[in-house]
Amino acid sequence: MKQITIAILLLLILASALSARITPPPPDPVTLDAEWEPREGIIVSYPWYPWFPFGPLFPTLAGMIDAIQEYGVVYIRVADENQADDCYNDLINFGVPWENIEFIYYLSAPDNEWTRDYGPWFVWEDDSTLSIADQRYFDGQQVCDDFPDFLEELWDMEYYGADIKNEGGNMMTDGHGTMIMTDHVLDVNPHMTIEEINQIYQDYFGQDTVYIFEGLEGDEWNHIDGWAKFMNDTTIMVAQFVTSDPNYQLVENHAVAMAQIPTVYGTPFNVIRCQLPDPWWYTYLNGLLFNGLALVPIYGFPGLDDQALATYQAALGPNWDVIGVDCYWISWLGGAIHCTTIGVPNHDWDYQVDVNLVFEPFNPPVTIPASGGSFDFHVELENLESDTISFDFWIDATLPNGSVTDPLLKRERLILPPSEIIARDLNQYVPGLAPAGTYSYTAHVGSYLPLIVCNDPSFEFEKLGTLSSSSPSAKWQLNGWDEAIQEDRDSPSKPDDYVQLNNHPNPFNPITVISFSLPVASLVKLDVFDINGRNVGFGESDLRDHYLPGTHQITFDGSGLASGIYIYRLETSGSEAPLGQAIPTMKTGKMVLMK
Repeated sequence: MKQITIAILLLLILASALSARITPPPPDPVTLDAEWEPREGIIVSYPWYPWFPFGPLFPTLAGMIDAIQEYGVVYIRVADENQADDCYNDLINFGVPWENIEFIYYLSAPDNEWTRDYGPWFVWEDDSTLSIADQRYFDGQQVCDDFPDFLEELWDMEYYGADIKNEGGNMMTDGHGTMIMTDHVLDVNPHMTIEEINQIYQDYFGQDTVYIFEGLEGDEWNHIDGWAKFMNDTTIMVAQFVTSDPNYQLVENHAVAMAQIPTVYGTPFNVIRCQLPDPWWYTYLNGLLFNGLALVPIYGFPGLDDQALATYQAALGPNWDVIGVDCYWISWLGGAIHCTTIGVPNHDWDYQVDVNLVFEPFNPPVTIPASGGSFDFHVELENLESDTISFDFWIDATLPNGSVTDPLLKRERLILPPSEIIARDLNQYVPGLAPAGTYSYTAHVGSYLPLIVCNDPSFEFEKLGTLSSSSPSAKWQLNGWDEAIQEDRDSPSKPDDYVQLNNHPNPFNPITVISFSLPVASLVKLDVFDINGRNVGFGESDLRDHYLPGTHQITFDGSGLASGIYIYRLETSGSEAPLGQAIPTMKTGKMVLMK
């Protein structure tokens, strides 16, 4: 038994050692933004413990996302496309519009909503480079612990890993090098002195002074964000416990001590109090400050909820929007809004690229008849920088009434080495149902989300009239971007082995381009079905035709369809014989319409 116990302990030690990537600290001093400073977006995770037996958790997440996306980007971490589909449908069912949301696909992502705790944290280096600072998470939580490493690659950032255990919920900074936390950091790092802990937070996070406070009795997680919060660089909000709570006097003592902490301006912090319910874990302090939004957990206690919202408003001033989100059930798991979110600082300049963009029609002026028609145009993207760059490219059209279409073409994270050029001759079809008038047709280089435009040339075209709604031609279609896939013609593979099928973008709103590649000339039929099996696609009249070898694109317009999951199915004959009279193939794909 003793040998087994020792072996288990050794395995646990090994797992702990493997659960974090330790690096030297940044070469120069770094700074850590405060929560209220400008943010590009907020990272949250999906799902939220779907097995939780007591009450629904997703309405809290939906309420948070609904509010946050009005103030910045919401990055939702999901494991794969299936989770993305589930998340999208859940949000739509709760009435949350899909306007400023982007998925982060992190393979094997766990069902762990405590995004604040496992990070990442972002620090500024001296040259205004935004980098990732990380610390070790709980033993046995390697997938969560590796999420900051994953973002290092995804977002092309430097990574610095500190050899210390702590969670993000136990870190509060004033943005000027002062940090508060509880003695949880001592409990999980028993081999370290306070001086060593302070040095790590100075080296990796740019904190000159770390104040460590005694944790609360009965607090399983023992994080600072349950009872204290920096509201700005002169104000700290501290919880007010009921007098019968065993932690009442302890927190009163902490409030007095926090009022002695000097601000960056040399004056003591102003301490304001926020009354908590009984029991205290229904805390109002676990809120989020984000780009002028204060998102506050509420619990269905009308008097105290209203009082907490008023306390936030008084502390932040009239220029902040204070919104409450029901966190009753999530609080049973030991956290609320702050614990489940972490901010990405605003770094617009990192999305700036120097790209020469040629965007011009072949035969101007461009005129489209009332029945619909197409025009050809040329695109060139040249990297004028000395380094390889990554950027998004998309095309849209501004209608005569001033409204703008969703992207007619969108390619994200294009990679372009120095001095190299991407060139395309493209064709845009304009449907007969499009209204008459003058259109502005625009190409964009930069970042699609967050929206950063570095270059956006345009040209105009005129549509001479419009057809009635009975017209069968209602689809905008842009062709020519994707190059044909070159297949090995000597391969003996059957057609099913190398017929390629995909769509982009996915998710889409309301237009996506379905691409398919054929090794031989074939008769092709393409259908789209909803999740109930109803054919909602093109019909046989316009998408049952012969296609030559190569890559082909067909635009699908979901304007008349409800948001949800759709299946597209490609049938080919494998030759120019009619369907069913040659070797048949069938490919299917899944796409998500998000309105």
